[in-house]
Amino acid sequence: GGQAMSAAAPAAAVSPTPRHRRHHRRRTSWRGRLAASSSAPASTSGRDGPSSSRKTTATARSVKLVEFYAGMGTMRWSLERALESDAGASVTALASIDNSEVANAVYLANYPDENASGVLMRRNIEHLSSVETLDARFGGADVWTLSPPCQPYTRKGKRLHGDDPRAGSFARILEALPKLRAPPERILVENVVGFESSETRRALVAALDEAGYVWREYHASPVDIGVPCTRTRYYALAKRMPLSFVDHAEDPRSRAIDCFALIGWSAEFCPTEKPVRHNLATTDRPTTSRPRPRRIAEYLERPVDDASLAVEAGTVERYWRWLDVVSPSCVRCSTFTSGYGKTVYGGSVLASDAFVAEHCDVDVGTGRARLAGPFKGEWAGEMRYFSPREVANLHGLDAGWRLPSRELTRRQLWFTVGNSISVDVVAVLMRQLMRD
Repeated sequence: GGQAMSAAAPAAAVSPTPRHRRHHRRRTSWRGRLAASSSAPASTSGRDGPSSSRKTTATARSVKLVEFYAGMGTMRWSLERALESDAGASVTALASIDNSEVANAVYLANYPDENASGVLMRRNIEHLSSVETLDARFGGADVWTLSPPCQPYTRKGKRLHGDDPRAGSFARILEALPKLRAPPERILVENVVGFESSETRRALVAALDEAGYVWREYHASPVDIGVPCTRTRYYALAKRMPLSFVDHAEDPRSRAIDCFALIGWSAEFCPTEKPVRHNLATTDRPTTSRPRPRRIAEYLERPVDDASLAVEAGTVERYWRWLDVVSPSCVRCSTFTSGYGKTVYGGSVLASDAFVAEHCDVDVGTGRARLAGPFKGEWAGEMRYFSPREVANLHGLDAGWRLPSRELTRRQLWFTVGNSISVDVVAVLMRQLMRD
């Protein structure tokens, strides 16, 4: 795929955008926000390491976090973003657990002190899911985040649900939860659409009920809050009573939760007007305060190596019918997966606005563009993959998030970023979770 992109190739917007530059300052705002915790090991070290020049005030709020199935640390990043307006708040990492060497490499690029601190644990969660271990090592945490393996629930998989061996570790955590002496105050669970109809989901809400939690379930996608990337996922938020949810907020950022589809709730939720349980199988999506859709151009980087990112001519010739083609002016792209760059079903490819207008048929309802056949040799070199940085931008990982391109290959970065979460979405959910 060494063909250079032609003059008609998509122009890239200047990066970082003003949005990225604004959040880049946040990267330093977390330095040194160290609040002592009685639990060990624990760390609040930022991505640039602790700063001795800043001291925690007596009124500082330390939120103790345990990330199960931590991936590259984006749940932690989302929580930090959600707490930005909470003066003096900091995130104290008790543990971040994942057995992926690639994901751990990205985690350490952003939280470099966590290897020595013992917070980052490359372990199988099956070995940490007994009641005794959970209480001893993670008891007293404020927040647990869990993104268990999605393969048992994906629509394209075998959908074995709880019978899939990969669902076992999460099932053991759910069995242990009601028995813990020091359970977490708050829980966030993320998985693919389809999880909500599984036996595992029923086990989840049963465990939450038994352990004394109130909970909400959502389907949420970045496009719901104006980000031009489709990535609909299932989320469950839970708070241990007497904590409760604030279902109506004055803060505009907190009201963004209303853009997501509320699909389930615990028995205590009895509003005057009960919300509709939105059905993802239809186009029934909430329209409350939907922000203006942004264009893909805002998330592109410059300069970019068009030649090395070009879609190979053989791939175009063989799979042109299935390529999801977008341009800088588009306000949507398909979900990026861990297979991006390896399979044509792993996410959208980028072309110029002129190319899409001339060579693609656009579905008016969905905005999805497909190449209008028959195959033309001139298409070669006109489309490229999004770079890992651009995929990260679309996932809400601003310019402060480091991608260790010297240590990892492009394919490895695509894999781990494609296997991650939308920080924009999860930050909204975290605000809802943390607000009392």
